[in-house]
Amino acid sequence: MKLLNPTVPRFHAYRGNSYGLDIVKIDRFGLRAQGIVPRDPDAYNIYGEPVIAPCSGKLVTVIDGLPDMPVPEVDRANLAGNHLILRCDNLQPGHGGTGHVDVVLAHFRPNSLIGQSGAQVKVGDRLGEVGNSGMSNEPHLHIHAQQPGSATAPMSGNPLPIRFNGRFLVRNDRVSY
Repeated sequence: MKLLNPTVPRFHAYRGNSYGLDIVKIDRFGLRAQGIVPRDPDAYNIYGEPVIAPCSGKLVTVIDGLPDMPVPEVDRANLAGNHLILRCDNLQPGHGGTGHVDVVLAHFRPNSLIGQSGAQVKVGDRLGEVGNSGMSNEPHLHIHAQQPGSATAPMSGNPLPIRFNGRFLVRNDRVSY
């Protein structure tokens, strides 16, 4: 199901986000944080966790240096916060395509991103650390895949579903690594 209606003009710039996933880390009791909605991002289990490249490719956008927000405040001016766009080739065998796919990862910890626009990365390379920058009401890693967007709206590409270990995730699915 596409969450962002393509007929609504205000959604056009973020159309690629339609199949986006927000990833949190839970402890053995199923809790995301130490306490009930703590304001300090560091109290969340996922905060500061390393983020690794899910595919090999080229960093086409790297934005870093924006502050983490205290929970539950958000930065409406910088929706993706500290983020990157990783352009990967040949990731659509099931879609009959051999073109580029952009993987967007967002809400990184300030000054944690490794690499600059134009850099090549390989699967498993460290990209940065999970934070709480941008339009994030608690620390998490946002990920979505899309066909490349336009130069003026890089997250406006056609959305693509993502599989983790061969399966499509739905709300509240658990993944172990």
